[in-house]
Amino acid sequence: MTMLAWEPSWSLVAVAFAAGVVFAVAEVFLPSGGLLTALSVLGFVAAIVVGFAMGKTEGIVTLAIVVILAPTLLCVTLRLWPHTPLAKRIVLDGPSSTAKAGDLAKLDPADLVGKVGVAKTLLRPAGKMVLGDRQIDCVTEGDLVQAGRKVEILEVHGARVVVRAVEEAEEA
Repeated sequence: MTMLAWEPSWSLVAVAFAAGVVFAVAEVFLPSGGLLTALSVLGFVAAIVVGFAMGKTEGIVTLAIVVILAPTLLCVTLRLWPHTPLAKRIVLDGPSSTAKAGDLAKLDPADLVGKVGVAKTLLRPAGKMVLGDRQIDCVTEGDLVQAGRKVEILEVHGARVVVRAVEEAEEA
């Protein structure tokens, strides 16, 4: 019975380590339910095993490289991920820089009811509207309202602002 003969070398360590890095980075960008993570760990373990197959010193150096570089590369990837097109489609934007917590609470709800503003975003049914110089998060009664359409505030309950589209006849 013949076994495959392989000679442990630094190039083999580098290939296994690179495979581990590629799979780890791919897991951040392409969720796979842990498959890519398992392949990444397998690549890192293979690099360490090959390092120790070359000798004790080489194994310790390989282990140190994996322990230091793998988490560093993962942190860099996680810092870059929110700026990718995929992340921008998945992760919601934070609050706008002009809005302050409690701005809506300072207003009397009775003053808002009946006011007419403009839908800033598509309301499906939630979105943003502009009322004067304020941008307000709002929700429709369930209807889809296109951006740029006039909306009337029907009711305010805490931070929940309910609106409906103003019909053409009502606008005139």
